[in-house]
Amino acid sequence: MWHSDRPIPQQRLALALSHLLLSLPIPLFIPFLRAFWLTVAREWSSVDVLRMDKFLRLVRYYVNASFVYLSTQAWNASLVSEYLGLVGDIPLSPTDRKVPDGLKYHILDVWVEELNNVDRDRSANCPVDDIMGPVSRLEKEGVTKLVRERARETLCDERLVDWRSGKTRNGSVEGEEWEGLGD
Repeated sequence: MWHSDRPIPQQRLALALSHLLLSLPIPLFIPFLRAFWLTVAREWSSVDVLRMDKFLRLVRYYVNASFVYLSTQAWNASLVSEYLGLVGDIPLSPTDRKVPDGLKYHILDVWVEELNNVDRDRSANCPVDDIMGPVSRLEKEGVTKLVRERARETLCDERLVDWRSGKTRNGSVEGEEWEGLGD
């Protein structure tokens, strides 16, 4: 990633790296992500402004690939719980001052959007309230006021209302059929 200087190769490389997750067996999913998040959190502050875009993209793609992986596992409750525990302990840790706020802000910026991209049909299996757990914890226990406020904004995202009400992306309610204009 560091030496990839052109936008198209950067995107391809970030996508290829994030898609490594999709080929992992279940026992390796969490350890792989743990290593990724520890590395990103440790190195985030040393990424210069000229290279930040490519790492923002990489983080976005990893958040997306994680949701894709969980959805392909039918939102397995224990796997989702492990994943959310990991996210709550490392990149969205409310109390770990070693994790830069900039990383937290970016994850909060893409969290709902990438979940929306993966669960476009508002699957009844998607545990939205659980997935928002680390964000909720960050909003309540975050050390810095700006992070708490950003977490609060994420929790108020309108798309979350759609999930909770059972609406799909086109605004219809799941299971509801249009019966015409009537007489």
